[in-house]
Amino acid sequence: MPIELVRRQKTGAAAFALACQSSGLEDKEIYLAIGVDAGYFSRIKAGTATLQADLVPFFCDVVGNRIYPEWQAFQVGCTLVQIQSEAERRADAAERRAAEAELKVRVLMETFHARAAA
Repeated sequence: MPIELVRRQKTGAAAFALACQSSGLEDKEIYLAIGVDAGYFSRIKAGTATLQADLVPFFCDVVGNRIYPEWQAFQVGCTLVQIQSEAERRADAAERRAAEAELKVRVLMETFHARAAA
């Protein structure tokens, strides 16, 4: 979604609705997944309620975009920056596991060689 389109939304409700629409999901799929009832979800889309802050990350995962928090950040003169992609996080975790495995192998080999020499 072009950032200019996100920033053009006049209200949080419009940004929320755009995030939902962009997902391609039905409203029911979204509100059931994030654990809010249909009435409250409808009020969020109408602008008479807001999505609880602790549900925003889960909402973004469900709809597959960051439109709603990006719009909120823009309202205070900021923009969101992804610190690390999911692929980068997984690669880092795999590297840590590989380093741990290499250390274990090295310790086992040293122990084996020490016992064989004795």
